Amino acid sequence: MSTNLKRKLNEEKQEVVAEKINKRELNLEEKISKLVDAVVTQGPYGRFVITTPTTETSPYVTLQNAVSYMNLTLTVSKSESEINSFVLHVSGQEFAKGRFSNIQDARKGLAEQALNKLKETCFFITRKSDFVNVTKGNLHETEALSETVQTPASSDSTAYKIMAKMGWSGGGLGAQEQGNCDAITIYENVNRQGLGTSNLTKQITEKLESFAKSSSSLTLVFDSDFTKEERVFIHKAARKFNLKTKSIGGENRKITVSKNVNKMDIVKQLLRTGGEDGFYKLHIPTNFEHLWQF
Repeated sequence: MSTNLKRKLNEEKQEVVAEKINKRELNLEEKISKLVDAVVTQGPYGRFVITTPTTETSPYVTLQNAVSYMNLTLTVSKSESEINSFVLHVSGQEFAKGRFSNIQDARKGLAEQALNKLKETCFFITRKSDFVNVTKGNLHETEALSETVQTPASSDSTAYKIMAKMGWSGGGLGAQEQGNCDAITIYENVNRQGLGTSNLTKQITEKLESFAKSSSSLTLVFDSDFTKEERVFIHKAARKFNLKTKSIGGENRKITVSKNVNKMDIVKQLLRTGGEDGFYKLHIPTNFEHLWQF
């Protein structure tokens, strides 16, 4: 067989393989679109995406976070018609009901009831990690923001200590700890020493670009050891990647860098990666599992 013929056959084989891959990817996108559309359009709660953090969180806080994300309200009140009966409402609509001895037990019990009900019709995302400890040794690893499973935040973590100094005790914010916990313990600390001194601006840019492209919802914290000029550069570079920045602290000023994370985009990305990545694990609503069978 001549060399030219071998080359031609090899090229044709590669074209067939590429066509199969493109067709498979197209079929996957169609399947994702069909599943997401079916879940979203089913009713008033189809757009709910419930995020469960790694740290132990009360069911009421978990539900409150999901409701707040959709700009709705969550209330638990005592029934006027039945003794020891409480009702959970989502924006005025009754969602769960039961008998409890007090309001605290009612919040927990009704929230558990509601979450179990929502598992039938809504996507759930379990956060596998909340905190990334960035050191000089692991800073340049490309998987730091996309694939590595990190250690969950604890009382020894920087994020925990920062919030503790502000009076936080570990739950949600607010009188009933009803506030969103998702953004409390998800920090990655970035210090100047870890980046090194060689071409610092390039390393900062690469760090921000990697963060912007990742599925992570971490908040980057650039430490106080960056100079004023370097902090100005961080603000400008972050804006190029549509990231939000904020200066915090007094003399020892730090910069937080974050992004608006669309939960449904995370759902779609997780579906593309088989339902799981280094940060999240996806639960498909049981009523729609048949749409995701291959």
